[in-house]
Amino acid sequence: MKWVLAILLILIGAVLFSLTIGDMGEIGHIIMKILGFGCLFLASFIVRSRRGKNLSS
Repeated sequence: MKWVLAILLILIGAVLFSLTIGDMGEIGHIIMKILGFGCLFLASFIVRSRRGKNLSS
C-alpha cells in the first residue's frame, strides 16, 4: 500500500514541478515548484522508511 502512495506522490509531484500556467505569476510558479518538490521528497521518504523496516526484521 505504501508503494502505491509513493507512486501517486511521485506522479503528483512531477506534474506540479513541471506545470506552468501563464496567469499564475511568479509567486504561483514558485509555490507549485515547492509543492512538487515536497511531494517528491515525501514519496522518497516513504519508500526509504519501508525499505529500512524490511532490512531490520
